[in-house]
Amino acid sequence: MTFGRVLAALACLLLSVAHGSNSVQTPQVQVSLLAEQPHYTPGQPLWLGLRFDLLPGWHVYWRNPGDSGEAPRIDWRLPDGWQASDIHWPVPHRIPVGHLVNYGYEDSVTLLVELQTTTADAGPRTIVANADWLVCRETCIPQQGLLRLELPDSAAVDAANPRVVSDFSAARGQWPVTLGSRAIYQQVDGTLQLRVDIPAASAGQIEDAWFAAYDWGPVAPSGRQQWSRHADGLRLAIPAGEMPPTGDMPLQGLLVVSERSGDGLLTRGIRLTATPGLLPPDTTGPPGPGIALALAFAFLGGLLLNLMPCVLPVLSIKIVGLVRHADGGAARHGLVFTAGVLSAFAALAAALIALRAAGEAIGWGFQLQEPLVVLGLMYLMLALGLNLSGVFSMGSRLMGLAGQAGSRHDLAGTFASGVLAVVVASPCTAPFMGGALGFALTQPAVMSLGVFLALGLGFATPLLLLSLWPAWLRLLPAPGAWMERLRNVLAFPMYAAAAWLLWVLSQQVTPTVLAAALAGAVLLSFALWWSDLSLHNRRRQRTVASTAAVAGMGIALLATLTQNQADQPSIAQASWSADHVRALQADGRAVFVNFTAAWCITCKVNEQVALDTDRVRAALEHHNIAYLKGDWTRRDPAITAELARHGRSGVPLYLLFPPHTGQPQVLPQFLTEGLVLQAIENI
Repeated sequence: MTFGRVLAALACLLLSVAHGSNSVQTPQVQVSLLAEQPHYTPGQPLWLGLRFDLLPGWHVYWRNPGDSGEAPRIDWRLPDGWQASDIHWPVPHRIPVGHLVNYGYEDSVTLLVELQTTTADAGPRTIVANADWLVCRETCIPQQGLLRLELPDSAAVDAANPRVVSDFSAARGQWPVTLGSRAIYQQVDGTLQLRVDIPAASAGQIEDAWFAAYDWGPVAPSGRQQWSRHADGLRLAIPAGEMPPTGDMPLQGLLVVSERSGDGLLTRGIRLTATPGLLPPDTTGPPGPGIALALAFAFLGGLLLNLMPCVLPVLSIKIVGLVRHADGGAARHGLVFTAGVLSAFAALAAALIALRAAGEAIGWGFQLQEPLVVLGLMYLMLALGLNLSGVFSMGSRLMGLAGQAGSRHDLAGTFASGVLAVVVASPCTAPFMGGALGFALTQPAVMSLGVFLALGLGFATPLLLLSLWPAWLRLLPAPGAWMERLRNVLAFPMYAAAAWLLWVLSQQVTPTVLAAALAGAVLLSFALWWSDLSLHNRRRQRTVASTAAVAGMGIALLATLTQNQADQPSIAQASWSADHVRALQADGRAVFVNFTAAWCITCKVNEQVALDTDRVRAALEHHNIAYLKGDWTRRDPAITAELARHGRSGVPLYLLFPPHTGQPQVLPQFLTEGLVLQAIENI
């Protein structure tokens, strides 16, 4: 634009401010203030329109301008007793500017406002609108105009101007309609998955669909959106913006749909408010990982889960038990163990799917977020350790749990050992598991159950193969005294597991509850030891043992329940929050986020070997990278939602956010110091 044209525009604006008229002319746009009726009727609403007539190539903006720009604003000066509504915005269109996308209007647009009055007086009235707008092409020019509209007395005017009436009617025809059905959204790995239920007949001729949020932040305007039809409407994958919705925050905005109509396209807008929820899979859009790949990953994850520290004690004991049956019967116990594993995985899957469908924000390992479950597992591990140490013997069932598969009735113990192995494995996340489980929890119940069963089958396969080919067991020494010594040695992993669970409990409860849990452990140990003594009065012996065991576990149970119902434990709050990350990025800092839990063994190993090291600490400090922890030891819906955004259903999850803005880098579930250092150097 030449300097002379700028001066001409300024002169025009100054003239309008000095005298005021119902129209302002600049080199780029003519802005007019119009009234639908030629006069106002006391007690009746009056519709006004701010009309923009733009030169080709220039545009003004919608209420949310998109990646850049500014929406028009009107400061009204009205007679006493009059009140103006908000602007009624027509459906905008997307305006690409380089790699950015704006929302706005080209050629012409009329923004309607409704005036209400409580006065009953007739007579002329003066309406003044001080309007600001930004008009853009390659460059943007802020402009302003003082618009004055005189409304004469009703007796002094002719009929309404047909051209003005037609203009207002056309403007109303561009308004969006309100969605009369349901809309839900789910955040998955930096994308807002939006499902909108609209009649299938309307969806049949759709050529294009896109969504714009009412306000800047939830949606990235320049991000590539994908849409697909489903039985009852549309589903869109929308790149999340710099301030995506969190928690139960609704997603409000405009769905713009272009439908085939005769030889052309009919574009309409649909106002909607989407609520967060769990979406079924999109079977018509671009394929995700696929059920076959998810099943394969789940099976591999189950195989690797056998190597997790929380699982090895149980499996080691079971393998020793199979040695007794190397010449026969091992296959039967292997199949029953597998049945126990699959039953436990099916039960966990059913519980997790049902709770998520009911709106609970939970994921893999959810049961260890409950102090009562942790307490019960701790006592079970302690009892198994005491049994393996020879402190007491309580018959074949517990012996079956500990791995001594003796006769036919020990099959119940073998089945129980499969269940136990799954329960203690649930805090662990092996490679390939995260993606498979994250995919499973977005699928229909049958597919989700299939993924969990594939995980269980992979978990049970090593011991099942040993039982079906018992010749491999003959590589071990023949049964003898070494088995009893090994049995005693394997008690110590059980004690270690009990100690670990006690530490997890200490992260969830108050010191008073922890003291009660320790007292219960002492009384339970006494009860188990006393029950195995060779005393003459067996009835009294059983009474004392039962009383001690019930008293110990009752004290701990009562203390835990009392805490959960009264004062929640004063656990240190996790330092991670989405707002915290955004604030640090806005300050120009990169952010490393460690989503962890006290009961996650994999998390703790990663922290020891790859995160809490001198070199990593020095690298974080050198690059001024903030280090945040998201503690998922107790249930936290915000963390669960963040895990789901990145396709995960459990911890660990490691995210490295770049400074300023941008999506994070997702690091592997198993870390090494070198891998972390390389990621930091590449930020």
